[in-house]
Amino acid sequence: MGSSPTIDEVIAEYLASLPADARASQQQELSRFVRWFGLNPSIEQVTGINLETYQQQLERSGADLIRHLEPVKAFVQYSWKKGYLPENIAKLIKFKKVTSKGQKSDRANSRVEKAEEIQLTKEGLDQIQAELDYLINEVRPQVAHELFEARIDKDFRENAPYDAAKQHQAHVEARIRELERILATATLIEENHSGDKVGIGSVVVLHDMAFDETVKYTLVSSSEADPKAGKISVASPVGKALLDRSPGEVVEVSAPAGIIHYRIERIER
Repeated sequence: MGSSPTIDEVIAEYLASLPADARASQQQELSRFVRWFGLNPSIEQVTGINLETYQQQLERSGADLIRHLEPVKAFVQYSWKKGYLPENIAKLIKFKKVTSKGQKSDRANSRVEKAEEIQLTKEGLDQIQAELDYLINEVRPQVAHELFEARIDKDFRENAPYDAAKQHQAHVEARIRELERILATATLIEENHSGDKVGIGSVVVLHDMAFDETVKYTLVSSSEADPKAGKISVASPVGKALLDRSPGEVVEVSAPAGIIHYRIERIER
């Protein structure tokens, strides 16, 4: 019997099944979810207990549960339908009802925004600016042209291309607003490239003492983390263990799969 796929592998399959314009927002939240498990987690680690623990941690942080958990719930449901999970534990993810009193909702939203202050490296800031420029200068005009073409059919009641173009426009404009908000409020992180201590921006070469293999990671902010590209968040279990440590030191990382030990071989920058 073959080994179970990793969560990353199932996420890649799930994202490939989505429309292109829906992948970006889902991918960001699913990357956050998989980082919580540690390195190379198996899909078998997605259990009811872990799901509930993940939701509880988000609740304590004051995060927007709907934005963070809806993609996770959809992914878990997909994993069950495809046979990767033995039961539909997606039903364990529940959202509290939004209060009907506008004043309380405003205060709650304010707390969420404060709790999710975004910090970025210079590279991350440049990437976000590049994406924003691309959406404004290339994608937005393209969507406008799609709408113009779709309007040629005057029967809007059964105009599928028009409906699709409107939906595409909504996704693009929402992403533009999100990027503009990030650029307006993000804090630029001072990177550490001394080579003596691990800090944000450091490229660290590690020796996995259990599997006798070498791995390399770049430590970045939570907003920039991309495990597939070797970029891990300083808020992840591995990132926390590495911060302010020096070459030659052995660090211990606690993950759902157990304790992992790494020796810091060198800091490349």
